[in-house]
Amino acid sequence: MKKSLWTKDIVLTALAAALLSAGKQALASIPNVEVVTLLIMLYAACFKPQIAFIATAVFILIECFIWGIHTWVIAYLIHWNFVALATFLLARVFKVRNRFIYLAFTILVTAAFGVLTTLIDSIIGAGRTGRSFALIFSVTYMRGIYFYIVHVVGNAAFNITLFAPMRDLLDKLMIKYYGREVFLKQTDGAVALKPQTGANDPTPLTGASARDTIINSEKDPAPSDPPRE
Repeated sequence: MKKSLWTKDIVLTALAAALLSAGKQALASIPNVEVVTLLIMLYAACFKPQIAFIATAVFILIECFIWGIHTWVIAYLIHWNFVALATFLLARVFKVRNRFIYLAFTILVTAAFGVLTTLIDSIIGAGRTGRSFALIFSVTYMRGIYFYIVHVVGNAAFNITLFAPMRDLLDKLMIKYYGREVFLKQTDGAVALKPQTGANDPTPLTGASARDTIINSEKDPAPSDPPRE
């Protein structure tokens, strides 16, 4: 059983890393438009944390082979791992389901990426040239402000339209992939799914997410609510 789960984890990790690289290259011709942020957030929200972080690390390694080692590697290591960690905390620890919180997080973290890359380049540039760090930072950031705006707008559009439905879909696919009992036991203990039907129930991201609608099976072994359409 453990060997089977281990094999499934490896396969899923490889697929997740491949999708990150494929998605990055597919949109490489459009400056600062990417699906990496969306995918890493989905991985952290739906997969085991080790799968999300290993897939992210493999993606960065592949990028190094494609583009070589430069200052962007530092930014990637900080930024993408932070995206994975913060999303994991929001989705799996604090159980946040409000789509607008994830949208706000996406906008903030994407805007921060422009500041981070500029900061790293400015620190290195100031050390090499002896020029003012503040001058280098302000000039470098303003020179790339158009691309940073495009980056934020693109990621916000991807998040508000795709994150919620894709998270719900991935939850369902993970139940099929690992098996219902194994998947739920690994995420929330001995639980069963229960549809939400009450008017005053908290609204999940879209419809009824598999993980967001679970309850303790011992307390409610036979839910009688009608299924959602």
